[in-house]
Amino acid sequence: MSKQLARKLFCLAALVITAPLAVSAQSLAPPHATIVEGKPVPVVPHPDARKLLTSKIPALAMNKQLVFDYWRNVILASRAETVDQFLTSTFVEHNPLLPSGRQTIKDRVAAMNRKPAQVPGTIADLVTLVAEGPYVVMASVSHYPEPDQSGNTYTSTRFDMFRIDNGRIAEHWDSALFRSGEALTDFGVNKAVPVTGTSGLAQHAMIANNDAALYDNKRLAFDLWRHIPDAGREEMAELYLDPTYIQHNPNAATGRAGFQEYFKRRPDAPIQITLKDPLVALIAEGDLVVQVLQTDRQHPDNKQNYSVAWFDMFRIENHRVIEHWDTASKGELPAVMQQNP
Repeated sequence: MSKQLARKLFCLAALVITAPLAVSAQSLAPPHATIVEGKPVPVVPHPDARKLLTSKIPALAMNKQLVFDYWRNVILASRAETVDQFLTSTFVEHNPLLPSGRQTIKDRVAAMNRKPAQVPGTIADLVTLVAEGPYVVMASVSHYPEPDQSGNTYTSTRFDMFRIDNGRIAEHWDSALFRSGEALTDFGVNKAVPVTGTSGLAQHAMIANNDAALYDNKRLAFDLWRHIPDAGREEMAELYLDPTYIQHNPNAATGRAGFQEYFKRRPDAPIQITLKDPLVALIAEGDLVVQVLQTDRQHPDNKQNYSVAWFDMFRIENHRVIEHWDTASKGELPAVMQQNP
């Protein structure tokens, strides 16, 4: 066989749809969907959500169960009578569309008048649960209509983060953004609290973990973000990404080369020892790390600024990032990338 023919066959093989790769039995991530070269990989739910409730640390297992039960009873089943057992009386909300305060939440749920006959036994679109310290992050599949008006849909990832205090949920952040036509409800003294993160050298304390493997994973995610999204050094991707890198952001291609192509739109900037955006949380469990940043956005209608929690989740294998999820929808790019197509 000639070298030229062999090369053609290799290139054709690279475009073939590949079967899902096995994910480690210890992984908190679900087995991923089929990979198509040059395309983002659809987000899929975990095949057995209740397996995500376990932890080698009993307190973390209890926190995960609390969040799981809260979502099933209050969010999915509108059981207002259960709110008191899940939220602290001083519950703080950071989604600007929702109110703070346990009683306000309770009244709001009761007024929805959409109580199903039964509380669901699971969360159908749950991707994973990640817990560290007082925090639990829940990732779930989000569905959006294709922008081409075809009637088809595509997937991305929704994130919710909860801070637990003495067996109750004390604080909540999520990845919701204002959409056109959505107005801010006046909740008065119970209005949501703006998202705020940590800047400067204090961010380094958020990398700490007594488990050396979790510390290394958090350090890897932190340094990747400093060097590539923040400083635009996509040429450093080989230091951080596995060649088989799986991408779930609907605007980028899977594979390390696809990652580099995506971040070429970021202009080069000086490499800093901290993250550019304030860091809200850096949560690690098992092979997953969730990074939460405070970012500023504009309402699409009135252009008023508001702060939002931006989530990225990384799966790490053999000291390299092998899979990534974030909350982006199609066409949703940072301003600096829109200016550099």
